[in-house]
Amino acid sequence: MLALLSLIVASAAGADVFKCKGPQGEVTYSDSPCPGQPSVKMDLRPPVEDRNPRPAAGPAPAVPGAPIAAPSAALANAPASNGYELSYSDRQRIANLEQIERTTSAYREQRLSAALEIRYIRLGTLARMSADDRAKTDNYWADLGKLDADRRRIAAAQLADLFASYQ
Repeated sequence: MLALLSLIVASAAGADVFKCKGPQGEVTYSDSPCPGQPSVKMDLRPPVEDRNPRPAAGPAPAVPGAPIAAPSAALANAPASNGYELSYSDRQRIANLEQIERTTSAYREQRLSAALEIRYIRLGTLARMSADDRAKTDNYWADLGKLDADRRRIAAAQLADLFASYQ
């Protein structure tokens, strides 16, 4: 806990933070490279604040080869929040998903699914999901990275259906 606190203080001050691994595998954090040990400079970023969401994509079609639907009007016009307060991990997940949205090399299904998941995180849907459904989202995201376009479309549709089942 103390190491985490010092890490936060160091990142707030703009200092460099190094992750060091000792001979027995113990991990320590320092403001300078560790002498005689392998050190990795950490890329620390401040937590992402709650930003206005972009319109999210509607459910993708499950029919292989069919085009992905445009965002549904109901979802795009839904309120940005229902009073759910984002946790630190929610904000970090949103930051990761926003990077996917901006990445031009990401598949279209990945970018649309990222926008959709951001919307549902802000609504508190992921916080209400069962552990099994969270595991399903992880599996769908794995399929969204596959080369097979049909598999990506199906995964995007399944992810959208899973989120919609919590509405």
